[in-house]
Amino acid sequence: MATMMVRRDRDQVIAEMRTRLASYEVAKAAARERAIPALRMIVGAIRRNPGTGQVQRLTAFLGGLYNGPRFPFDMTDLRALDVELADACMDVLNYDRYSQAEIHTWGVIDGDELNDFLVRDGHYYSAQQRRIGRELYEGKFGERGHPDEGLSG
Repeated sequence: MATMMVRRDRDQVIAEMRTRLASYEVAKAAARERAIPALRMIVGAIRRNPGTGQVQRLTAFLGGLYNGPRFPFDMTDLRALDVELADACMDVLNYDRYSQAEIHTWGVIDGDELNDFLVRDGHYYSAQQRRIGRELYEGKFGERGHPDEGLSG
């Protein structure tokens, strides 16, 4: 009797996991269907409008997805984008959370072009400034930082 109960519980767990996995796959496919055209829109805007504030934010967004620690992105910058572009960013972010592949492998933009955008818009320069500043700061105050760090808003 106890063995039948355990078997039924195990079968039920497996059935529930299969259902969840199927739902996950459907949601991932739907997210991809929205993300690819959204990334095309973002990359198109970057190509057409170099030097604008929106493009600066869009390349920062792509840089954050590409390598977040090196290119941190302030999510409040999405507020400064046109609604369609902000929505496109959210669609790209939604699919990216499934961690299927780096954005430069989605077939819309390659790694060289993405890096060119990041260089052109100053994001690599900013990353170097942060790295150098961090090294100088740690050299002066140690790994724990200045005693006042983080106390002011």
